[in-house]
Amino acid sequence: MTKRDTLVTPDHVLLGSQAKSKRALFTEMVSLLSSIDLDLALEVITAREKLGSTGMGHGVAIPHGRLEGLQAPVVAVAIHEHGVDFDAIDGELVRIVVMLLVPNDNHQAHLSLLASIAKILQQAHVRQALLQAKTEEEVVTIFQDEL
Repeated sequence: MTKRDTLVTPDHVLLGSQAKSKRALFTEMVSLLSSIDLDLALEVITAREKLGSTGMGHGVAIPHGRLEGLQAPVVAVAIHEHGVDFDAIDGELVRIVVMLLVPNDNHQAHLSLLASIAKILQQAHVRQALLQAKTEEEVVTIFQDEL
């Protein structure tokens, strides 16, 4: 089993979010990551988002950042019931959010994982499968099959 096989775990998946804002959604997602400094993670993600929306179109966003003290990359996935305004490039509401946090000193892992996640989420069948997933385990399987 590789590190990528365990990148998305059931306890880091949020199905049916009804958060009313991007910030509320970030807070829900960061709270899934119990082993890290939640306030710092929220600060890093929010600061990155202020530089420009991570909404990449097709109802997808990949908020990301580098976190001091993190030992390995961490991913949280949220599927939003109705969609949140992310100021995405296509103006669509975002329903699929994959949050990526990587160690502060690992720039290469950050770029590599970000590119891999973006490539996966550009595929219509993957987006459709994620939106139809009924369990956290189904979401994990979708990422394991694609990563």
